[in-house]
Amino acid sequence: MSLHVEILSTGDELLTGQVVDTNSAWLMDRLWDLGVMVRRKTLVGDDRVDLDAALRETTARAELVVVSGGMGPTEDDLTTEAVAAVLGVPLELDEPSLRAIEERFRRFGRTMTPNNAKQARFPRGAAIVANRFGTAPGFSVRVGRAEVVCLPGVPVEFRGLADEWLLPRIAARLGDVPASHLVKLFGVPESHADHAMRPVMDDPANAGVRFGFRAHWPEIHVKWSVPGPDARARSDRIAAAVRAVFGDAIWGEGKDELPAIVVARLAARGERVALAESCTGGLVAELVTRVPGASSVIDLGVVAYANAMKERLAGVPGALLAEHGAVSEPVARALAEGVRAAAAATWGVGITGIAGPTGGTPEKPVGTVHLALAGPRGTEHVQRLYRGDRDRIRLTAAYEALNLLRVATR
Repeated sequence: MSLHVEILSTGDELLTGQVVDTNSAWLMDRLWDLGVMVRRKTLVGDDRVDLDAALRETTARAELVVVSGGMGPTEDDLTTEAVAAVLGVPLELDEPSLRAIEERFRRFGRTMTPNNAKQARFPRGAAIVANRFGTAPGFSVRVGRAEVVCLPGVPVEFRGLADEWLLPRIAARLGDVPASHLVKLFGVPESHADHAMRPVMDDPANAGVRFGFRAHWPEIHVKWSVPGPDARARSDRIAAAVRAVFGDAIWGEGKDELPAIVVARLAARGERVALAESCTGGLVAELVTRVPGASSVIDLGVVAYANAMKERLAGVPGALLAEHGAVSEPVARALAEGVRAAAAATWGVGITGIAGPTGGTPEKPVGTVHLALAGPRGTEHVQRLYRGDRDRIRLTAAYEALNLLRVATR
């Protein structure tokens, strides 16, 4: 069965740009796994009139409205009051919730201020969702044709309650959950991915399958959801077709992350890597060392911006720098080979480029990046011209370096 779901996020900080609404994106992704695509997302500030209007509009359309935020102890936390006003019912104190909040404050050795008791008041008739991740419980009520589920906006609390309470309820309501799958690409623009997927999407055997694309730069995600009793087998056949279309551009599937894949492959092979980064400024090392267990595979990371440091720390010959310039193939190769030798590592990565916004020339425009990977079979080099701002260029170059390692360690 289909389910009309909408998300309502609230908070002035989400409209001023001070905080990014990650809860909605996370929930949309988890709902997709259940075969549910969110129909709309509404974002409002801490305003009673706007919140009242948004609640009335969403509940007039949807079967399920998930509200994120506005459930704290302060004056501008309005969600609970707004829901009660729409229902035309009073707020009532829930004693078990109040005791749980008091106990949480005692457990952490903090003083509970009187305004925290506000978090234990709910619209009459609400079903309370206990919150072991924070102080504010969630709750669920029926508003017209819609079930309204209100969860605290703190991400660890929102996601914890969604995982423990909301998503299992939705799965039970749906009955047969469609089979969903996702593959992750690198180096393939979204429009090219859509064009390449056209034969798969137009195949009559895939009628009724919902396909989708997401640009999560520098990754492109291709996903599909298959309904029906033979959903898993059909999804597996689509996965085989998609792998045939994209080949090695697919670096991962499902919840895979590229740095973790690289670390796991190096660890499985008993190999280690050393990094010499210029324009990426240590970003590759940062991505790798976020992964638990990275210490078993990384030996050395050098950020060598100045030419003198390229010579001293990575062994780049001064003559190469003088003849070709720092942003060049010979220097990228020398960085990779030099850092590999310095660490006696299996692999050496060298990156040099112009991330901008200044520093480009007609011969070497902003976005020019040279990457090299030195290893047991020699040194390979790629030259790229990336588009975008400084952060985008640096991140794309870092992913390119990781992808070179992934391909080399297949």
